[in-house]
Amino acid sequence: MATTIWQRVRAETGEESRESVGARRGVSLRAVVLGIVLAPVIAWFNISIEAIRYAGQPTTISLFPHVLFVLLCLIAVNAVVGRIVPRWRLSPAELMTVYFFTLMTAVMASHDLIEVITPILTYPFKYANPANRWASEVIPYLPKWLFISNPDAVDKYYIGNANFWNARDLRIWTPPLLIWTGFFTVLAFGMFCLNVLLRKQWTERERLSYPLVQLPLELVQPRVPVFQNRPFWLAFAIAAVNDIWFGLNRLFPSIPQPYVRWQTLEQYITTPPWNAIGWLPLAFFPWIVGIGVLLPTDLLFSCWFFFWMWKLQPIIAAYYGWNQIPGFPYVNEQSFGAYMGIALFTLYTARKALAHGFSAIWRGSDGTDAGEALPYRWAALGFLASLTALYLFFLSTGMTGWVIALSLLIYLAISLAVTRMRAELGPPAHDLHDSGPQRLIPLLFGVENLKRQDLVMFAPIQGFNRAYRAHPMPTHIEGLRAAERTRSSMRAMFWVLVFAVFWGTLTGFFVNVHLHYQWGAASKADTPYVSTIFGREPYDRITSLLAGSVSSLQKRNVIWAMMVGFGVTAVLSLFRMNIPNFPFHPVGYAISSSWSLSVLWFSLLVAWLCKVTIMKIGGLRSYQRALPFFLGLVLGECTMGTLWMLVSIFTGTKTFIVWPYG
Repeated sequence: MATTIWQRVRAETGEESRESVGARRGVSLRAVVLGIVLAPVIAWFNISIEAIRYAGQPTTISLFPHVLFVLLCLIAVNAVVGRIVPRWRLSPAELMTVYFFTLMTAVMASHDLIEVITPILTYPFKYANPANRWASEVIPYLPKWLFISNPDAVDKYYIGNANFWNARDLRIWTPPLLIWTGFFTVLAFGMFCLNVLLRKQWTERERLSYPLVQLPLELVQPRVPVFQNRPFWLAFAIAAVNDIWFGLNRLFPSIPQPYVRWQTLEQYITTPPWNAIGWLPLAFFPWIVGIGVLLPTDLLFSCWFFFWMWKLQPIIAAYYGWNQIPGFPYVNEQSFGAYMGIALFTLYTARKALAHGFSAIWRGSDGTDAGEALPYRWAALGFLASLTALYLFFLSTGMTGWVIALSLLIYLAISLAVTRMRAELGPPAHDLHDSGPQRLIPLLFGVENLKRQDLVMFAPIQGFNRAYRAHPMPTHIEGLRAAERTRSSMRAMFWVLVFAVFWGTLTGFFVNVHLHYQWGAASKADTPYVSTIFGREPYDRITSLLAGSVSSLQKRNVIWAMMVGFGVTAVLSLFRMNIPNFPFHPVGYAISSSWSLSVLWFSLLVAWLCKVTIMKIGGLRSYQRALPFFLGLVLGECTMGTLWMLVSIFTGTKTFIVWPYG
């Protein structure tokens, strides 16, 4: 899809030149205002469905179904308004501005950011007791200016039935929430500056395809042929009817399901050592098949192939008795090593571009950064200034300097790996649970070498390191790509997305507190009371760390596991560079051990079979003709899935869940 269907048709008709002026109207004030207005709505939807109702997790997949639904609604309204008052019609570039503004706000108010860190700021002050000893071993070391310790405010957050919008509660919550909003804005700004230094290398020299940008780009083009395509509407209808049927089955169980969408297979595997395989879901999502067909064939193959390789490891361990070793086979650590391998490979291939960008600090501009989102000098200085500010922030909390530096390094390395994956291949998920600095640093260096202040500050650090699914860095560089493709200003898009981070974080925090005051994190919110889980996790880890120690053998095993993951990634990367059509992709190896790929593997296998079959039978031309059908599957499920999630929010009844539980 590097050359879209729309581009080919417009080139043939000469329409592109006639609309070029209108297309350049991109990052306009009205587009930004529309994004600002939609941001609180998106935050309300995220938190209502994921934290309050627990009726879906739309921000844990690379393409957010509800944000795509919002884009479809905007396109429909835009078409009607454009016929009535043509000058009010939003250009494709403006639509992409609104899309990425709302997407970035959804990222910040997501399941892996605002929804995690907000309860972490309150939990120990509600649930400290003599058994966990948090009152003496944790709370005295928490910087009070970053947390919510007021007993009344904390009770309201967990019990509910309260109004947040009063002067007293606003005074309690606003200072720490503003501080954390500033923190996340600075963190994102630094990563965005790094994107500027990498963009030309990835886009113009390596010609990465940014697959996740192609779908929204295909939709926003004027008179886009995909909306005039019968296979598109057929697939849209099939997906919509599919979801309506499943939704009615949830509401009225007497209506049979059309098929079994989700089941677990480990219950049927009872013979040793095969029963060591662990959790083994078999799930079918038509819209994931649609997304999968857009992805490279080698990535699709590698995702499901390496998923089974990961599943084979605990079976082998059980057969030889190695499962008696605590933590073996260290899957998380192997995956972390694989991510580090991708990050180092990224730095190596971009070494000249990065050296050129950072050297602009003292040599000035040589004209190669003309048209970039920022001059290279300012991008390099912005990145360094952001790191310095973050370092000083954590230093002010009492953390040790080397722990701060290593924590930031781990986070940035994972962020770089995720961004490269998304720009090159567009994997449908990239979570890497339980592999951030809050876990790895105590594991590698031992609790005895860390101050108590370091340990307790790992709690808020978990707020943006629990998993890495919704992430601002890849979203930003995809936004720059969209601006480039719609011929609007990348500089304007850069600053709009910086503001979107600030606005999305701020509204996400306040919407989160408002909804929890209303429903109660441990009261009227639906089971499993996910906010209490997020709040409890880091403090339970601190308790465990204080009560135990890491043996030298375990440290050695962890390091070896990381080296194995790094080594396999390096070998796969080397083979891909030297062997034509080598089928195994290091990104597939890195992401396939995750929770998300356990759910996605079967749908990606189906997508791989569909794509390989189409290409074998009819080649590229048949694949291009088939694409609208698969786009219809994606948009049909996104539309009906979002509508069912709205029904869940307003009725309090869990209906059909488009992702992940089917």
